[in-house]
Amino acid sequence: MSRFLSWPFATVLALATSCGGAPKPEARLSSDEGAIRGAEEAGANQVPEATLELKLASEERQQAVDQMKDGDNHRAALLLARSEADAELALALAREATAKADAAKAQDAVESLKRKADR
Repeated sequence: MSRFLSWPFATVLALATSCGGAPKPEARLSSDEGAIRGAEEAGANQVPEATLELKLASEERQQAVDQMKDGDNHRAALLLARSEADAELALALAREATAKADAAKAQDAVESLKRKADR
């Protein structure tokens, strides 16, 4: 009989603890900040496509901070996840632009060497 009495108690306890709200996403906030900083350091501000993603990441981060102030930590965590993904996309776009520029320089060097060798 005590087994039957423990089920309602366990259910009420689980519901009571789950309704307390989400914890502040402090770790995600730090991770997001690092992702934005990494994109900036990789030159995302110099690449138009990356600049757009970086701006979006910064705006989402600010919205997340505002949500945290309002106590909506779940929404803040979602916004921070989006912000971090956008910052990582900005980083990838900046690296792609750098790689393309390096490849173009290497191709020019190869063409120049070919011309010299043909003389």
